[in-house]
Amino acid sequence: MIVANLYGRGEIKEARRNAGVVLILTAIISIFLILLTILGVIPLLKALNFNRGIIERGQVYFYIQITTTALTAINVVFIGLERAKRNIKLIIMMNIVVALIKVILTLLFVFVFSLNSIEWIAVTTLIAQLSLTIFAITVMFNKNNIFKIDLKDLSFNKKYIKEMIKISIPVVLGRFTFSFGKVIVNYLATVYYGAGAIAALSITYKANLGVGVISSSSEEVETTLISQNLGNKNPKRAFKTVSVATIYTMIFTILGAVLIALLMEPAVKFFISKPTEVTASAMEEYYLKIETAKELLKFEILSILANALTNVLLGGFYGFKLTKISYIVNIVRLFIFRIPILILLYYFASDIGYKVVGLTMALSNIFTAILLGVFFLIFYFKNKANNFIHYLEVA
Repeated sequence: MIVANLYGRGEIKEARRNAGVVLILTAIISIFLILLTILGVIPLLKALNFNRGIIERGQVYFYIQITTTALTAINVVFIGLERAKRNIKLIIMMNIVVALIKVILTLLFVFVFSLNSIEWIAVTTLIAQLSLTIFAITVMFNKNNIFKIDLKDLSFNKKYIKEMIKISIPVVLGRFTFSFGKVIVNYLATVYYGAGAIAALSITYKANLGVGVISSSSEEVETTLISQNLGNKNPKRAFKTVSVATIYTMIFTILGAVLIALLMEPAVKFFISKPTEVTASAMEEYYLKIETAKELLKFEILSILANALTNVLLGGFYGFKLTKISYIVNIVRLFIFRIPILILLYYFASDIGYKVVGLTMALSNIFTAILLGVFFLIFYFKNKANNFIHYLEVA
């Protein structure tokens, strides 16, 4: 955002000098948080008397998620720098390649190697993000890149460093917190409904046809455009970017949700292997898996719609450098909405069984989207009442 702001004002040299610092700083913060969480989280769960068997089964998934989050943070910075240069074609190609890597690896793991666990789904995302990180490092050290990293010419301006830390830490910390929260949610869901419910939930992540990628892609574009408009001291247009991004994102996400609903059964069946021995009990279990995954996929559709709105609103806040909202939202989503809802539904809606897992995800995501919407409207009207003077003075 800082680099895009400088680039928007035409300060190319300063933007280039800060681009390398942003990427290096993000990498350092990510590595630090990886070490902190790996060394601290598992002992904490053991100290809280979590079931050791489940911790041991879940810690691999947690480590993969944390590492993926760190790589994603670096990639988001790189994509932001490319958006600042308006290199849209490259960004589209990168998103397509990352999506293809995930799809190809998923097909290989499921149908060739029979690896259906949630850990292997996470590995596909890890490899895809790692591929993008390697490409990002190659591009950032390329002599033809306007933002080429030159270790001798990095700008360690205290003003910018302080602002970078202030902006980046809440975002990265928010994502790490969310990854940690997933471990707790999976633990509770496994205790309450068994490993089968989590396995079915993992199938819905594969069978959602990648519709969620739309919202994350629009978030990156939106953030950069807002930063550029603020750099040009055009806050009204920056706010308009959020409304336009919301409309387009929701239209495409709704179309994607309809597509999922229409292709639900074949999509689910595609990721569930038929039993090798056709016996009555084996086929009964096979069809039960299909029905379970289909029921949870219905809730996943609601989550996709809610998350699309959440992502586009977060992109708006990021563009205005209000990144602390990310950490706050992830805390609220997990510890005020998701975990309490899961526990309450388990005790007071036990008749719906495993569906509680999907309903919990959907409700927590919907409540989060509504909360963010209220926050953003308050933020907008507060600035409108002051004629956007703050963003005209400090752009």
